[in-house]
Amino acid sequence: MPTPLDDALRSKVGSLAEAGDWTALYELLRGEARADLLADRDAAYRFAESLYHTGRMDELASYAAGFEESARGASDPEGVMRALNLAGIAAFELGDTEGARTRFDALMELAEASHDKEMLARASNNLGAIANLKGRRHEALAYYHLAIPLYQRLGQPRGLAQAYHNLGHTYRDMGRPDECIASYTRAIVLAEEIDYKPLIAMSTVGRAEAEVRRGDVALARELAERGLSLARTVRDPISETEALRVRGLVYCAGGDDTTAIEDLEYARSLARETKSTLLEAEIERDIGTLRLGAGRAKEARANFEAALDLFESLGAAAESRAVRLRLESIDE
Repeated sequence: MPTPLDDALRSKVGSLAEAGDWTALYELLRGEARADLLADRDAAYRFAESLYHTGRMDELASYAAGFEESARGASDPEGVMRALNLAGIAAFELGDTEGARTRFDALMELAEASHDKEMLARASNNLGAIANLKGRRHEALAYYHLAIPLYQRLGQPRGLAQAYHNLGHTYRDMGRPDECIASYTRAIVLAEEIDYKPLIAMSTVGRAEAEVRRGDVALARELAERGLSLARTVRDPISETEALRVRGLVYCAGGDDTTAIEDLEYARSLARETKSTLLEAEIERDIGTLRLGAGRAKEARANFEAALDLFESLGAAAESRAVRLRLESIDE
């Protein structure tokens, strides 16, 4: 039989999670027997969050499978739904978008059957991210517009902030900068209300990318630096990777190709360490764009080919088409 976690340990877990110190939380719980940890649903989920925020996606995928098995064995539908959500997130980050979609579909079905509005909102938000990745922008918007009112009625600013952040991504990809910036700004305000630093960092960086696309390099630089500093403060490698990618774009827009490539190449190394396939694909594409602009077509081709392989493995149809066009332009 599992040994219950003592009250002092559970209290410490809660405090670290509240402070967003995911590295310390990971170190605190990593040595606990998995059976003991999984028997305490709150602590078990917090440990899963620490795996995500410290970039341990392979470990998260394995842990989510154990979480689901334990929850099913205990006839715990809420635990099963949490496990499906974790497994879907891990699969998405590792590039298994079909595996992620299957898990989020199962989560939505179970949430609807259980009348669990929170899990329904999570499933909708995550399915929106997958639809956007596959180039189905309007489908993504429909999912977000289902998730947002659910989070509003539940009074959950964290989920609401995440939905607005994802909405910003989709508006960015649709070429709607005003709505994109408004969505990221709304996400930042909501995340600041609950001091959810990883999302503050990511949405600040998202807005920086939108601003550089609009041509405001000075503001984009300020936002990118702010997001990078915050990501490093909370020791979130995924947020740091995205911040470095965007700061590289800012340097490139400002004419500093040398510093831009340094940021992008370091970001690529972090993306590979955390096995974030989508980020690696975007960085390879961005390096290729920079090198092509500098007249280094042969090197750019290698980057675009690597990006294309990664985007295709993700089923990212729109991004794959765009990269193929870049490769065709080099041939011509």
